[in-house]
Amino acid sequence: MLLSLLGYFTTFDLKPWNPTDGYAPLWDDTTTLPVDVRRYILRFRLTDRYLGFAHTTLVGIAREDLDSLVLDFYGYTVDSVRVAGLPSPYIRDSSRLIVYPTPTLGAGDSVVVDVFYHGSPDSVFCPSFSGGIYVRTDGSFSTLGYPEGFRCWVPSYDRPWEKADDGVEFWIEADTSLTVLANGLLVDTVPTGTTRIWHYMHAHPIATYLISMAGRTLAANRWTWTYGSTTMPVMAWVYPSDTSLGWGVRLTDMLTVFSDRFGVYPFADEKYEQSVVMFAFSGAMEHQTSSHFSSYLGNYTQAHELCHQWWGDDVGYGTFKDTWLGEGFATYCEMLWAEAEGGFASYVLYYGNTVERTFFTYATNPGKPVYDPGPDIGDILSVYTYHKGAAVLHMLRYILDKDTSLFFGALRHYRSLHSGSYALTSDFVDAVETYTGRDLDWFFNQWVYEPGWPVYNVRWNAYPDSSGMWNLTLIVEQTQPVGAPTFRMPIEVRWVSDSADTLFVIWDSLDVQSFTLRWRSAPDSIIWDPDNWILERHTVLKDPSIGVEEVAPVGSRDILVAISGGSVRLEGLPSLPLRVYASDGRLVGYGRGSLRLRLPGGTYFAVQRDRVRVFVVR
Repeated sequence: MLLSLLGYFTTFDLKPWNPTDGYAPLWDDTTTLPVDVRRYILRFRLTDRYLGFAHTTLVGIAREDLDSLVLDFYGYTVDSVRVAGLPSPYIRDSSRLIVYPTPTLGAGDSVVVDVFYHGSPDSVFCPSFSGGIYVRTDGSFSTLGYPEGFRCWVPSYDRPWEKADDGVEFWIEADTSLTVLANGLLVDTVPTGTTRIWHYMHAHPIATYLISMAGRTLAANRWTWTYGSTTMPVMAWVYPSDTSLGWGVRLTDMLTVFSDRFGVYPFADEKYEQSVVMFAFSGAMEHQTSSHFSSYLGNYTQAHELCHQWWGDDVGYGTFKDTWLGEGFATYCEMLWAEAEGGFASYVLYYGNTVERTFFTYATNPGKPVYDPGPDIGDILSVYTYHKGAAVLHMLRYILDKDTSLFFGALRHYRSLHSGSYALTSDFVDAVETYTGRDLDWFFNQWVYEPGWPVYNVRWNAYPDSSGMWNLTLIVEQTQPVGAPTFRMPIEVRWVSDSADTLFVIWDSLDVQSFTLRWRSAPDSIIWDPDNWILERHTVLKDPSIGVEEVAPVGSRDILVAISGGSVRLEGLPSLPLRVYASDGRLVGYGRGSLRLRLPGGTYFAVQRDRVRVFVVR
């Protein structure tokens, strides 16, 4: 899903959950539902902006003995309910349809629930974001089930982890002026005078929020995608006057790029299409095999929605706490499309100019974590799940030694474990660790489960030694606010000199840490994280005081240090905490305003608020 209500897409005004609505967003953990859903069969007559007839069938297997079936359902007038073909009593409340099968069902029994209903889509109140059927004055229509809005047009077990294992089937009757689209393959159409019935079949596991239908006066740009022995129809549905615009012309190339990296497109036996039928908001939505767009959005948005077919659709996320497993991956695919078009330089440029810039524009530090960012729709659809989620994959590629075969191999392994089903964040971590043979808990804990990002204050100085080599000392201080962790990361540092540049990698993991690098040429400057691999902010300053025992304070760093042998006296601002760290980051002294210590030889850092003083005990 991509939203563009304000700016790039992420900052928008959404109604938070109100407990009085009788609806709570289900960001909770997965639970075993009483019915294993196998298929939804959906029959609708939608004419003159009215749902005159709806007959939906839920097919499944009972996981336990059942004397009632509690289905999620909002709005509409229910005419009758049948279970296994027999009339069944039912009751309704504001958000549920409760059916009492007669006779009751036993564990392992087949479950077939037919619900007949009708009503005006405009009259249905759907508290889940913008879910339900949208109809326009010209009779065109489209649906939205995200995140939990399928219940606003179909009685269902509307949970992201409860996929319909055998897919979904549609019979949709609409005015003959409309082209009707739905998930899967078009089986046939049947004219009935002023209306036409469209029959679609989708034979893959599908989450409820990805089930969709739409009708509008459209024409198609059509292509055939070939990948090895696979051929598949690809369509971009546009206004009849706009077929010459070429919207969607790069879709076959994108399919190849992503299939090369993730494995073959998961629904290659059916289709992929995109269409301008989104009415709920400005943006796009990745309905399985059939993405909806509000307008002719560009190639990067098209790449984003297409990529969801692998990440979010084929491999679903079990709860909306795990939204980044779809949105972060799809945003990362925008970077991969840039890389496919222009090489690694374009990949880095897109990351910096779009992904990172958008994140820092809207995020606060520490902000929210990537996993489980909060209870409202504005939390799960935010820069934390989209842009920081993409940055997590970008950094994972980096810490896997920039080895693209290892990185993409790990993603393919993860997909192989969860294709056609769903995954949790912990499943992704386990899959990557298993494939790479590395313990990466340290990485995922700080970047996914914790909020924030590192803010580095980097100071350096260089001086020659007796051998003619140059020694460069780096003092690295992490200054991110309380609530963000201290980050452990390998960081590239480019030593820039007249004769030649060279690249070093340091492992920074402490609040304050020093590093010494050696090279044959005097440095003119250093470049911190030159290829922008890390989601961070930094300042770099050459500090002539580094490496000199007794120097006057620099700028506002007015901590006074007096050294006599191993005895050290420090004077800072009165009453404020004053801390002293060893070069390995250990806290070796603490006081308020002033401090006396005996210290062994070494380099130390005195810190008081934003003031830092480096001193050496000989």
